[in-house]
Amino acid sequence: MKLLSHLLAFAIGIGLYTATAASADVIDTPPWQPTGKYTHPDIRESSGIVASRQFEGVYWTLNDSGNPASLYATKLNGELIQEIAVKGSGNFDWEALGIDDKNQLWIGEIGNNSRLRFDLKVVVVAEPNPFTETEAEVIASYPYRYPNENVDAEGLFIVEGIPYIVSKERARAVLYRFPSLQVSDTKQTLERVGEFAGAKFVTGAGVSEDGTRLAVCTYDALWVYHGTVSDLTQMIQGTPWSLPHRFYGEAVCFDGEDLVLTNEARDIYHLPQFWYEKEWALPPKDTQSATDLLPKTGAHDATVQVENYGAAGVDIGGSHVAFTPETSGEIGTLTVPIEVPYRDVYEIRAVLTRGQTYARVQLSVNDTTVGTPYDCYASEPIAGTLVSFGTAPLNAGENQIMLSTAGKAPEATGFKIGIDSFQVLHASPFVKRYMILGPFPKADTATIDELLRSEGQLDLEKTYTGIDGKAVGWQEATTRAEGFLDLRSDLDSTPMTVGYTLVYVYAPKATDAVMLIGSDDEIAVWLNGTEVHRKNINAGATADADAVPCQLKAGWNTVLCQKVDNGWSWGLYLRFTDADGVLRYATHPAE
Repeated sequence: MKLLSHLLAFAIGIGLYTATAASADVIDTPPWQPTGKYTHPDIRESSGIVASRQFEGVYWTLNDSGNPASLYATKLNGELIQEIAVKGSGNFDWEALGIDDKNQLWIGEIGNNSRLRFDLKVVVVAEPNPFTETEAEVIASYPYRYPNENVDAEGLFIVEGIPYIVSKERARAVLYRFPSLQVSDTKQTLERVGEFAGAKFVTGAGVSEDGTRLAVCTYDALWVYHGTVSDLTQMIQGTPWSLPHRFYGEAVCFDGEDLVLTNEARDIYHLPQFWYEKEWALPPKDTQSATDLLPKTGAHDATVQVENYGAAGVDIGGSHVAFTPETSGEIGTLTVPIEVPYRDVYEIRAVLTRGQTYARVQLSVNDTTVGTPYDCYASEPIAGTLVSFGTAPLNAGENQIMLSTAGKAPEATGFKIGIDSFQVLHASPFVKRYMILGPFPKADTATIDELLRSEGQLDLEKTYTGIDGKAVGWQEATTRAEGFLDLRSDLDSTPMTVGYTLVYVYAPKATDAVMLIGSDDEIAVWLNGTEVHRKNINAGATADADAVPCQLKAGWNTVLCQKVDNGWSWGLYLRFTDADGVLRYATHPAE
């Protein structure tokens, strides 16, 4: 972003006025934690963002469909500076925001989830002064159509005054451009520039001010292409810097050479240039801070301190807990209390710092060693390394996790350990095989529910009348490797249809357990014929999103799930807590 001088003079009809630049926000979080959150209640779902080039510390965002036609100027921490009403355009499905070298803001009315919209357009406003103005007038509108199939899009950026649009398709990302700018009601047919190497299902795009970098983001990944915008075809076919993330990203822009990302949860992230260029992995944000746990942490034969990452040699905000054995070469330990809600097998992770002065570290839980020592030596300082030490049973409530120094690599110059945070994840096995049935019309859900629940022992050879009157029967399906059952692939449905999953769970004795579910769209669950869970949701599946305490009877238990498909992906994750490893899953109770 160009730095603003202390006073900006603007000529207007009645004279001159000045505006003072907003001071830049201090970033005091590591890049895997939000540097801010939108606090203004009207910023509900940030789906586009740009950094102002004339007002230092100002970032513009907008909402997507169903929200007011407004732009919002905020600070990097999410604090509102001004809401700007846009006159001359409604917000049917705003999905993107761009900025050009004339300080004009380009609003992308480009959302097309149904692929049936034919009123797509890009509109332009002169960037208002967020410290003195409250309205902006549309000065140009550019309707368009695609050259071939009608697609959805959420990415927009401007190069030399020409809008470029990035499609949002599951199998690919295609770059389109306006052939010229003609302010009229005549729709222009976009030109196809090319297909991105690597990126697909793009939710946001941004170009650097010097035109040497193009960033695109998705819900779980980021790509930064580099070259020159004079040959975008070649740039997007090159090898980008890429890294996965867990931001559920909806929008991205450049702030100088750094990146700013937002999501529909109203979070704001700041990613330094060196981080994405090195393609360092980003740990999850949903971890337990070692600094926050420090008051309950105990140390033995070790010196413990909170150290900022800058002092550790990594130029980012935030800090970690550093401990060093009091006697060089001896063992030092750090004991941390970790609480979990249910007794289960858990995967135990730590976010660690690495570097030349760092040693090997061993993790133990409740006096039991877990996994093998991890070597924290690296030739340069690296923060945010997510390390899995393995799995172990944990009790409901408080457990003691102990980190111990375990020697060092020959190249290492010290015995230091740096811990950012901890994460414990359920590690009991997912159901991997199901019987599935469908699809059925959503209007028939109540009838099918009653029919299946009244049958007692389900007849897996029986056929039913599905969508369009087609006969459907039970069939076996296998999940992906990570445990997600993809019903869209297995049942080949269309939106607003219903499918059913069936699995049997064997318990050697009556057992109190917790059913862990992650569902893509609506779900209802019956355990042995009794409804135990129902949730109306229209979102992607996250493993273990819902925890349902239940009791399994001795022997085989029947788990029947109703799954509604509201569009896009469709499926679920399912497992039960099983600290002792005694449960069995089967598609037929005799297995």
